[in-house]
Order: sequence, then C-alpha cells, then structure tokens
Amino acid sequence: MSLAFGILGLLNYGPMSGYDIIKAFESSLQFFWHAQNSHIYLELKKLEKKGYIFGETVIQADRPNKKVFSITETGKKEFMNWLAKGAGEDATHFKSAFLMKVFFGGNMPPAQSADMLRKFRTDCETYLGKMSVTPKAIENYGSNKEMYQIMYWQFTVDFGYGFIKNCIEWADRCIQKLESLDEQNTGEAVK
Repeated sequence: MSLAFGILGLLNYGPMSGYDIIKAFESSLQFFWHAQNSHIYLELKKLEKKGYIFGETVIQADRPNKKVFSITETGKKEFMNWLAKGAGEDATHFKSAFLMKVFFGGNMPPAQSADMLRKFRTDCETYLGKMSVTPKAIENYGSNKEMYQIMYWQFTVDFGYGFIKNCIEWADRCIQKLESLDEQNTGEAVK
C-alpha cells in the first residue's frame, strides 16, 4: 500500500497526470521506493475506484488527451492518517536479493565475487550520476510549495546520496579483501 500513499502524497501537492507522477517518482522518490510505470497506472485506477482521487480528461489539440488526477478530501484524510501513524514498518529491515548473493558468495571463487561487487559499484556510480537531476526536480516540483515542505524532500535526497556513497565505499572494502584473498590463494598455489 506504500505506493498508493506515495501517489497520494504527490497529488497532495497538486494535480498531476500519470506521466507527471512517473516523472516525479523517477526524479525524487525512486532511490527509496521503486515503482514500475504499469504499477503506478494500476494504483491510480485503484485509488480512483476507492474515491481517494479523481481523474479529469484534459483535451489537447496538439497532443493526445491526458487524464489529470487530483486528490479528494477522502484521499487527503487517508494520506494524513497514514502519515500520522509514524513509521509503521521497521525501517531497519529491507529485502535485497543482491545481499543474499553476497551472503552466499563464499560458494564461488573470490574473483567471481569481486566481479559481482565491481558491477554493483559501477551501478551505484551510475545511480549517483542519475541523482544529480534530483535538485532540479525539487526546484521544479517545489516551485509552489512552502520552504519547510521542500526541506523534507531534501532530507530524503541527503539520505539517498549518503546511502549510495556508503554502498560504494562498502563495495571497495569488500573488493579489496577479495583481491587480497585471491592473491593469497594464487601465492599458495605457486608454492
């Protein structure tokens, strides 16, 4: 249900099309809540059916018509109740298939594990580069928001930068240990 609350939260700032919501997710929420486009559109339908949002078709002369969604009073109430409940989930637990593979990495040669970690590191670097658009997105989406609201968006950006940088540093430490282990094994094999 968190995706639904993410959508309600965005619509609480103002009306948006499905495309606008997707772009907002990609430029701001994605580093802590990934959502595929199809999931967003499916959730929009569910939210509309529950009466939390309503969609209005906007006729466009030079483009295909679009549906712009707005949050209803019922949706705002549901969103605010969700916010007021606090964390709700244990924020220290998350699922990661990648970390599961790292945990069982001792079943493959160290060089292969190091390659997996190098790929992870490269992916993190790429993602860090993608995060560079986030300040511009905050500026765009925050143009008509209160400064204190934008500050909360910046909190999550700061968390995202710190998290990804920590992942890169962690990968470097792991790779270094695996390379030294591989060098020891190679040296022992030569003897």
